Amino acid sequence: MCRGSGRTRDTPRLGCCHSGGPGSSGRDGRARLQGAPEGQLRRQAGHRCADGRARGAHLRAAGAGAVALLRRVRSVVSIRGDLRRRGPPAEGGQTVKAVIMAGGQGTRLRPLTSNQPKPMIPIVNTPCMEHILNLLGRHGFEEVVVTLQFMPQVIQDYFGDGSDWGMKIHYSVEDAPLGTAGSVKLAEEHLDDGRFLVISGDALTDVDLGEVLGFHEEREAEVTMVLKSVENPLEFGIVITEEDGRISRFLEKPAWGQVFSDTINTGIYVLEPQVLEEIPENVEYDFSKELFPKLLSGGRRLYGHVTESYWEDIGTLEQYMKAQRDVLDGRVRGVRPAGVRLRENVYVGRRAQVEDERLEGPVVIGENARVSPEAEIGPYTVLAPNTVVNAGARIERSTIAEGSFIDEGAEVRDALIGRSCYIQARARILERSALGDDVTVGEGATVAPDVKIFPHKEIEAEANVTQSIIYESTGIRTLFRGGMVRGKFNLEITPEFAMRFAESLGSTLEPGTIVTCGRDSSLSARVIRYSIISGLNATGVNVRDLRAAHVGVVRHDVRSGKSSAGVYVRQGEDPQEVQILLYSSDATPVDEAGQRSVEKVYVREEYRRAFLGDIGDIIYPGRVVEQYVERLERALDRERTSGAALVVDFSGGVAELVSSLVFRRLEVDAVVVSGFSNANVARPETGFNLEESLERVSRIVPTVGAAFGCVVGPTGEDVHFVDDAGAYVPPDVMFASFLQETRPERAVIPVNLSEEFAELVRRNGGEVIYSRTGFGNLSQKFADAHADIGGMADGRYLFAGFIPAPDCFVTIGRALEVFGHASLSRVRREFGKSVGNVVRRRVECPWSEKGRVMRLLAEKFGSDPDVVLTDGVKLNLDGGWVLMIPDPDHPFFYVYAESEASEPLAAEYSRLVEELVRST
Repeated sequence: MCRGSGRTRDTPRLGCCHSGGPGSSGRDGRARLQGAPEGQLRRQAGHRCADGRARGAHLRAAGAGAVALLRRVRSVVSIRGDLRRRGPPAEGGQTVKAVIMAGGQGTRLRPLTSNQPKPMIPIVNTPCMEHILNLLGRHGFEEVVVTLQFMPQVIQDYFGDGSDWGMKIHYSVEDAPLGTAGSVKLAEEHLDDGRFLVISGDALTDVDLGEVLGFHEEREAEVTMVLKSVENPLEFGIVITEEDGRISRFLEKPAWGQVFSDTINTGIYVLEPQVLEEIPENVEYDFSKELFPKLLSGGRRLYGHVTESYWEDIGTLEQYMKAQRDVLDGRVRGVRPAGVRLRENVYVGRRAQVEDERLEGPVVIGENARVSPEAEIGPYTVLAPNTVVNAGARIERSTIAEGSFIDEGAEVRDALIGRSCYIQARARILERSALGDDVTVGEGATVAPDVKIFPHKEIEAEANVTQSIIYESTGIRTLFRGGMVRGKFNLEITPEFAMRFAESLGSTLEPGTIVTCGRDSSLSARVIRYSIISGLNATGVNVRDLRAAHVGVVRHDVRSGKSSAGVYVRQGEDPQEVQILLYSSDATPVDEAGQRSVEKVYVREEYRRAFLGDIGDIIYPGRVVEQYVERLERALDRERTSGAALVVDFSGGVAELVSSLVFRRLEVDAVVVSGFSNANVARPETGFNLEESLERVSRIVPTVGAAFGCVVGPTGEDVHFVDDAGAYVPPDVMFASFLQETRPERAVIPVNLSEEFAELVRRNGGEVIYSRTGFGNLSQKFADAHADIGGMADGRYLFAGFIPAPDCFVTIGRALEVFGHASLSRVRREFGKSVGNVVRRRVECPWSEKGRVMRLLAEKFGSDPDVVLTDGVKLNLDGGWVLMIPDPDHPFFYVYAESEASEPLAAEYSRLVEELVRST
């Protein structure tokens, strides 16, 4: 199954299958792997399904899963007896042991090292440390001590006791980092008081270790360091030697003005056992920074052996890619890719299915890989085992790790792809980008050059990712979801993201424009608001900063002409979520055209830059709350509200800051349940419990004789009512009660709401205007139609005479006008427990199929004159209706149905949508 598509891809027609076993041969006629003894077969681990697409098989964590995956790619290289060289015996005839330092995390190699230790990074499909172990084996080392710290179990499980390599391996695990010298000191018990060699497990080299040991013996050295001349020594420790090789000076990571030599420390040492006595126990201690300078100052015999052999530190992604290219170019002696050498430098593993004529070397194709004949594999490409490359895909100068899937028409250029990734059709991964394990890149998406995407992320279809995704969970296809920008604080919505969003918004406005900005009382909103103000100012836009303010105050400031747009930042229903709301000049949510304008700038990063003198200013206006309340007072009938009593809980939201002034002006007796002390002291990041708040209000209402009670949500938009008897009034029943008592001339309702609301309006002589789903669409239709009332039966209401947006105070004011001196309990009884019988079902539909499904639905039903195409496809049937509509933010279709048998009707049309999704 293709992950994320919900349907099975046809297996591409592939060419010859290279078994790589005895009897198979490439063009050079070789039948067995180079370097393997005759009659000896490499031990093969089991392979999973060739396409490897099952999400359950994806690598989501390190440990046993990572080890199992790595075992599939390892190849045990046995060394011919005539190639084995035994190093000189230490004093007393003991064999020299080797210490492999393998505790590195490889932070600069992330995201490739996010789920595995640095020594396990594969070079031409073999872990780097395995190359080092093979090097030791070629020089006669039979016993090895491996020092571990980061994810030790991965390395222990992979190499085991070393018998597969003809060696005996001991492990020394640090509980906390001890430094290079400290880690070797911890392993002292395995070294038997003899001479030993220290080598890094995360560097690639073909150094002649026998020559190094001979040099050490001849000089009677206590320490011999292997040195190498490099072009740029700034990242390494410089070593200066005399003519005979004796070390005279160390300089750790110098500046260019300190570069007196280009010979650097490779981290390969030969040490005499007495040197260990100079290393303190259980203390972080370093060879080059502490031990060697100490020995040098004490006059001890330290020598440097300059090697001409290959050596490359695998410290960065660039160095890693260079090391792979060097192996493919044959620059590293004794290291060759596993598999059959077909021609020149083209290597193909066992059971790989590929047309070798389509391969442009140097190339490595791993075991069980499948490459479509219509795919193009360019030079310096390494495909790990169990990878799949579909027709039309193009890969060059890239490394694709175990189990990844490159779909039709995708392009991967000079990039690194982690394990179990899914690069969907037509996606593009560009130069120097790196993807961690289990990353999905959606159809048609682009990952720009130099971008890093950390493990387990999902890039949406058609997204253009220009910034690295480290903590964020997704690369967004669109900024706006549900008419707002929303996401987890410091995961999806970071200060950096907010700055870029604000720069995008500011770039769509004229320089010198004024934007009103406010926030709720949450800490997260405060942080994001600072970034937004900075981003707007950087583009030459001025900001009216209302700081902590009721959202209605911000919208009123925009509507009154003080600014051209508004931005409000608040906490979501989930306390970890941040929401950024954007308002146009009429205080309605910015429309889709405005959203696309901002997204266009964001994706292209075409930010306008303001220079000195043009930078935007911050304005701190006065009397904004008073002006809001004055406007509200003019919109309501104080004679009808005066003297009424109510109970209200503001759920700790900033709307409560305005409440005392509002209720005093309306001459209302209000019992406010919760308290809020300071607008600019952030409230705790706790969740909102509507049920508990309603229960508390319902107990108080009958006691004080209130006309009704209400709970205002933390956003200050939604209001939930309790009637005069203390009974909860569901939002749909409350909306119907408003419609019944206000008798509007024009009412706006969304197309997915029950037809009973429309019938209620019509019975009272009113006109019904249908809007698209979503409150932003409802608000815009309400403003355009100059309607009297609008709502979605979710606690948010729109009323004429004020701002065309939901506001708790105008909602409470209208309720006081209608029910302040009447009986809400009497009116609501007419509608029972709920209004209508709408059923909703969800059908999964990939993004790539939504347009086709909508087209098929329109073709099937569009000729019917009773079909409504306001939003989705709505069928008016005998005794009911059905609406089939794609979700704008998720890969779903929703099917709404209402009739005497709503459930069977919804099920019937859900099956229809499912069939259309599956059809081709």
